[in-house]
Amino acid sequence: MEAITDNVPSLLRETSLFSAWPEALLDSLLKHSKTVHLGSGDILFVEKATANAFYLVLSGRIHLIAAAATGQEKIVEIIRENDLFAEAVAFLGGCYPVTAAAEGSTTVLEIPLALFLEILEQRPQLMRQMLARLSMRLHFLVKELRQLSVESAEQRLVSYLLDLCPVLDAAAVVELPAKKSAVAARLGLTPETLSRLLLRMRKAGLITVNRRVLDIPDPRALQCWAAGHSS
Repeated sequence: MEAITDNVPSLLRETSLFSAWPEALLDSLLKHSKTVHLGSGDILFVEKATANAFYLVLSGRIHLIAAAATGQEKIVEIIRENDLFAEAVAFLGGCYPVTAAAEGSTTVLEIPLALFLEILEQRPQLMRQMLARLSMRLHFLVKELRQLSVESAEQRLVSYLLDLCPVLDAAAVVELPAKKSAVAARLGLTPETLSRLLLRMRKAGLITVNRRVLDIPDPRALQCWAAGHSS
């Protein structure tokens, strides 16, 4: 088992799931966790497989992929560096609801579910604190779902780009967290639609594009432009 690096505890404490965990408890969990290295396209787990761990991305990116009834696959989320994922199975139990695949060289921390649950069952106060934080995360996800269902394509893309901006009142340079095709799938768009929208924004002087890097001179102007394209 590869040693856990010194910065991992601090990374975990920055997440809503572990922000309330005392140092000693977190250290005991990490002693039984391990790092997993993946190459581009490698599968970490598959949909409907029995869940026995959840993960923190230490480097690289993970695509969460769901299979539709038609047999097609859709990227439902792009997990970036320092993000937790598959943690919901700790409370739901059973199987993974999606497939997780690496985009490029990726390293994740694998956290065992059994020990995680054992620690929580012995500390109900800690569990209540965690559930409060997870509830806040759920509200955020519901908001995202609502945006996907009622917002226009322009609004979805602009909302996504603005979320990448550190602030809205100053120029920003942002990098798409994945290939444009993956970002398009994440937003419920075709790659062609995404390309057309980016071109329209460029022609309007709202952005400049260099591969996956976007220069946004006035995020507020971009926000106003999207407001004029309601569904």
